[in-house]
Amino acid sequence: MPGLPPELDGLRIAHLSDFHLGPASRGVAAVERAVDWAAERRPDLVVVTGDLLTYPDSEPQLRSLVERLPKPVFAVLGNHDLALSRDPAARPSNLRELEPATLLRDEGRVLELRGRRVWIAGTDPQLIVRRIAKVDPNSLSCEADFRILLCHYPRVLDYLEPGRFELVLAGHMHDGQISVPYPGGKVRLAHSNARYQVGVYRRPAGVMHVSPGLGTTFVPFRFASRPEATELVLTTG
Repeated sequence: MPGLPPELDGLRIAHLSDFHLGPASRGVAAVERAVDWAAERRPDLVVVTGDLLTYPDSEPQLRSLVERLPKPVFAVLGNHDLALSRDPAARPSNLRELEPATLLRDEGRVLELRGRRVWIAGTDPQLIVRRIAKVDPNSLSCEADFRILLCHYPRVLDYLEPGRFELVLAGHMHDGQISVPYPGGKVRLAHSNARYQVGVYRRPAGVMHVSPGLGTTFVPFRFASRPEATELVLTTG
């Protein structure tokens, strides 16, 4: 991370995404394992980047999982949480809080880590509608030693101005969920033309990590697109 304060060198962030709790799926077991793994790793910060619930009646399960995560935990909602999806199974839950996690909806919080002020902002799932930014994500920036933006949609990176956020964390893509491998690559059956699919991207606006996520949508399985919980270790540039 260019410009990372020396005190934050080695900072560890556990990035989880796309639980999609509700429908019977192998993804539920993946979420359970990811939460246990994060608890064992005890990172400096845990973030969850949206699509927490497919069915609102799974909210008690979600809250039980969040309570097991090491603190502090920050989260944003995704399109499935508001049933803004072509998935016929999605039902709106529209959470307003997720204690003990901090749920961010077009707002941010200052967190002191290793003696430095870290600003963590999160977008509402309606930030981007029909590929148009409904709220300027640049307006969520704030003066701090290091700034992180949580957004369910990776394409938020295209709306950001350089110098607003150093790190962007996103999900949504599922790494295609069902993919057809071929020598040297694979064809993703979901979001096949998306600019940001999975992993780390470095752009003038900042560095972004796109999580493959843990759960599933439309069909209750993955193929050649494994679920993943990720530990990011920040180092000075």
